[in-house]
Amino acid sequence: MRKVYLAVLATVFNMFLFSCSKEDVADTETLYHTVATEGDDENPPPPPPPPPGE
Repeated sequence: MRKVYLAVLATVFNMFLFSCSKEDVADTETLYHTVATEGDDENPPPPPPPPPGE
């Protein structure tokens, strides 16, 4: 019974610990925002032509 009590107490404590953060959801999402780079939205550009003389 003591182990069950400790497990429930740990769960309740963790819920209070994480639910009291003052960070806004939008601020948290900006940390994980991925910016698309060249080639992600469309086909990549063709390679440059070889230098003259080859």
